[in-house]
Amino acid sequence: MDSLLSLKEAIVIYLDRSGGLRKLIEDCNVFKGAQQMGAVYRFSFDVSPSDMLELDAPLGDCILHDPLKAVSLFQSVCYLSIKTLSLIDHIETESQVNVVLKPTHLPPFPDYCLDLSEFPRGYGPMRPFALEGLVIAMTRVTKYTQGARFLCSEETCPCSRGFHHIRVHAPGATESATVRSDFTCFLCSSPLKEDVKSRVLGDKQLVELMHVKAVNILGVHDAASLRYQSVTLFLRDELCNSMRIGHLYRVVGIPAHVHQWPNVTWSVEACSIQPWTPKCSCLVSNNFQNLQAASACSPWRFAAIVANSFGSSVVPPGLYNTLKLGLLLSLVQTEDNPDSPNHLDVLALTSDSLIIDRYSFIKCTYPF
Repeated sequence: MDSLLSLKEAIVIYLDRSGGLRKLIEDCNVFKGAQQMGAVYRFSFDVSPSDMLELDAPLGDCILHDPLKAVSLFQSVCYLSIKTLSLIDHIETESQVNVVLKPTHLPPFPDYCLDLSEFPRGYGPMRPFALEGLVIAMTRVTKYTQGARFLCSEETCPCSRGFHHIRVHAPGATESATVRSDFTCFLCSSPLKEDVKSRVLGDKQLVELMHVKAVNILGVHDAASLRYQSVTLFLRDELCNSMRIGHLYRVVGIPAHVHQWPNVTWSVEACSIQPWTPKCSCLVSNNFQNLQAASACSPWRFAAIVANSFGSSVVPPGLYNTLKLGLLLSLVQTEDNPDSPNHLDVLALTSDSLIIDRYSFIKCTYPF
């Protein structure tokens, strides 16, 4: 009990110093004037593990190695703060507070890094890891259940009213783990029925992330047994639409196994996302410099030679030269904003869409 109390005290100090209490008050102001009582109130906090460890080592260790316990501690502190400061009038139970913790970074040690090319991915601890990869595909934004309220079907049971049975989404959980019809009351074991009007929905997006070295397979290499496999990354709520196909990102997320009988899928729940630029030399190779010098007599010869060689491992030389040249010009574009008027769009018409997909993939991964 003393250890839990000291952890909660450290959380209060951290939220006060980091501005988390101010953010909590601002978020509660949105719910305070609502006419209808909400079943679940969601609060998101960016946490710095390094600041946590400096403030209180056990709390920092809890954030890094036992995120579910850390969420429970933050949930208790937030509920007590809301009740003490009268931030939300209609809140009744601690389970109505849905806290989402988002580590901004992780210690730069191998135990906290996850290489997307390493297998097998067994059942490990559900704790944050840092991973880097290339976005190769993404879905449109859809809805998922953030939280739901259930009532006991036995009218004489105290749980037939109030907010005693609240279920919220957890990392790695499917929709059926949050909402289904076979839950039972913890007090009388009677079946629970959902209060559909109190269901809270959020945004969800799936992203396919692959190791950046996977782009090397588009070149000409000797046959080998090495294969790369993409990883499904779950983006939720404010993280949706924060990634773009063909860009590199550094992600802090929690790996989990998604059980959808009879299959088990290994995926990652994203906590924070940052653009990533790998450390590599930006110098032009000597071969390209010599080629440019040799073809300097013509303004088009160098571009024609490079366009004819571009993608030769995908399409035989001499085909789609115009498309190759257009993709090369697009690669030269240095504007970071794709919506700028100087952005070059390439329209390709063909009956073989696979070739175009490969060219788009090469373009987005900047092979030069």
